[in-house]
Parts: sequence; C-alpha cells; structure tokens
Amino acid sequence: MLFNKRTERIFIWVFFPLALLLPLFLEQNTFYVSKLTSIMIFALFVMSLDYLVGRCGLITLGHAMFYGLGGYLFWMIAPEYTEVNFWVYTFYVCMIAAAIALVIGFLVLRTSGIYMIMITLAFAQMAYYFFSDSIQFGGNDGLFIYVKPETSIFGLSLFDLDNPVHFYYLCLLSLFNTLVFFKLLIRSRFGRVVDAIHQNPSRTTALGYNIFLFRLMSYVIASALGAYAGYLFTLQYGFVNPSMLAWTTSGSALVMSILGGMGSIYGAILGTFVYEGLHYGLEHMTEHWMLFMGILIIAMVMVFKNGIAGYLEKLLEKRS
Repeated sequence: MLFNKRTERIFIWVFFPLALLLPLFLEQNTFYVSKLTSIMIFALFVMSLDYLVGRCGLITLGHAMFYGLGGYLFWMIAPEYTEVNFWVYTFYVCMIAAAIALVIGFLVLRTSGIYMIMITLAFAQMAYYFFSDSIQFGGNDGLFIYVKPETSIFGLSLFDLDNPVHFYYLCLLSLFNTLVFFKLLIRSRFGRVVDAIHQNPSRTTALGYNIFLFRLMSYVIASALGAYAGYLFTLQYGFVNPSMLAWTTSGSALVMSILGGMGSIYGAILGTFVYEGLHYGLEHMTEHWMLFMGILIIAMVMVFKNGIAGYLEKLLEKRS
C-alpha cells in the first residue's frame, strides 16, 4: 500500500475530496478560490523543501532561488505574446531548473551543516540581487506574463488557465501528483538508500553507495519541483519578481515544513495551510498580527514537537 499509515490515508480521504468540492461553494467568490490556489502552490514548494530537509538531511536556506527561477525561466524561454503549450513548457522549465541545480548542487553538496546553509543562502542572494538590479529583468518591479499557456493534449483542452476555478483544479492535481510522486520515491530502492544516508552516512558508504551522487540526485529532483511551483505561481498572478527568490521565502517554507512535521511530506501541506490560515486570519484582526503569529508558531512548535503530522500520528496510529 502506497500510504501505509492510517493518518496518511485519513488525510488523503479528507483533504482532497474536500478540496475538490470547495470551489462549488466558492463559485461566486473567486478571491477565496485564488487564495486557496496560491496556498496549494506554496504547499507544493514546501513539499519539495520538506523532502530535501526532512528525508535527505540537506538543510538549505536557498531553495527559494528555484522557486523564483521557475517564473523567470518561463519568461525567458516563452515568446512574449504567443500562446504556448503548458505541458511542453512545464517540461522545459523543470529540465532547465534541474540542469542549474545539478551545477549548483555539485558545489554546495561538498559542504554540510552550517556551511551548506550559508553557501545555499549565498547562491540564492546572488540570484536575488542579480534579478533585482537588472533592468533587463524588470528590477524590483519584476516582469509580467501577458499570455497564459493553453493546456491542450492532442487537440483536447483540459484547463482554461484564465479561469480561476480551472487553475485551482490544475494546482490541486499538481499537489496530489507531487505527493504521490514523493511517496513512490521514498518507498523505492532509491528512497531507502536516501533514508539510510540520512540516518548513517558512514555505514551507507561502507555498503558501497556513492552518497554524494544520491544527495545530488535528490537535490536536483527537489529543485526542479520547487521551480515548477514558482512557474505555477507566475502563471496564476501573471508576474514574477525578485521577492520570490528572497531568503525569507525559504525561511517561511522551512517554518511551514517544521510546523507540519518534517519528513512526513503530507505534513508540509498541513503546515502550509495552518500557517497561511493563521496569517490570513490574524492580519485581518489586528495590525500587530506578526507578534501574535510569532507567539502562536512558538507555542505550536513546543506542543507539537514532531509537527502536526507527528501529533496526529501519535493520536491515530496507536488506535489502529
């Protein structure tokens, strides 16, 4: 069974059917549909970081570089006023991001611990300042995407990306597919080796595995999916700007991963929705929302020591 934990199965059967039905009740209020879409996109990004940090033990503060690159790469390779195919350009964006990750990963993975955190942060900040200082790429104002792609396959159009509800379902499908992909990856032989490297790299090396190669492949996979999330964000709002590459984006994603339950993958979705839900609720209640947000995050991390997913598993698994 792909989802072998009872908690995971409950989450799948509650979250995704509910998410499928929500647009039916929000059809007259596209703001909330768009808000939920943006949360799902960021949850996809947090999942890619959660795999990297929680399953591979590779802590990075530069993952947002690929989130921003997803948008900038699409702007660079797509004709400005021509409607292109979504699926083809998804492949292009992910492959180019993977190639960039391969080069950067080859350098950053020669370090570990605090040194890896610093060098990934340095790469991300270099990319951030490059785009923010570049007139060609719009500087701090960013760039606009004037024509959204079409999604036809063999002449059959599946989604209209100008329709908020259609875009919502595309992102929901992407979120589900990414979750399934990571579960398959974790349960594969590759995933078991990555878990072994995380737990005991010395013993894994003694067994004859090239741990650098496995870490590099994991870094490339997570970075490509992070770029895909940024690509979706760019398509949703029709623009990309340097703030997507800022270290604060990586920091927020890391907090959501910890809050959800690091390494659980589905916990990244829980953490993102809880964090963004608190953010939205508090900022509409008080101008001092950041103070209360910080207090609540600290309290939740102290209470849910293994994250929300870990707490739910503690409650539900022992009853199964």
